[in-house]
Amino acid sequence: MCHARSILKAKSTKRSQASSERSERYDRLKQELASLATQVGFALPGSVQSRFFECTRRNNCRCHDDPANRHGPYHYWTRTVRGKTVSVGLTDEQLAVVRQWIENGRTLERAVKQMQEESLRALALMSGTAGTK
Repeated sequence: MCHARSILKAKSTKRSQASSERSERYDRLKQELASLATQVGFALPGSVQSRFFECTRRNNCRCHDDPANRHGPYHYWTRTVRGKTVSVGLTDEQLAVVRQWIENGRTLERAVKQMQEESLRALALMSGTAGTK
């Protein structure tokens, strides 16, 4: 009977240690996310693209003679709003800023996704369903 108790106690201790390690990792990730949110600044979803176009003047315009001479580049920030694609034209000055804000948004999204995955693992440990999906 003593042997069975020691085995149960050892399993309980291992679970407790694993839970403690997960809790520490969760706390560390939470602190990193809070720190990241204050450091990142503005964040945007979406992407940026640059395009070249032919104009509507058919006569005497360089863009119709050679595709390499099209007008542009014209820069656009594109994102999805309520299931529809929305694009906004950007100036050259806005382009660099918007690119940085999009990267900031992606950085935050990765951190939040990591926190969600850790939260799912922690919940699985608490509910005793560790290892199931």
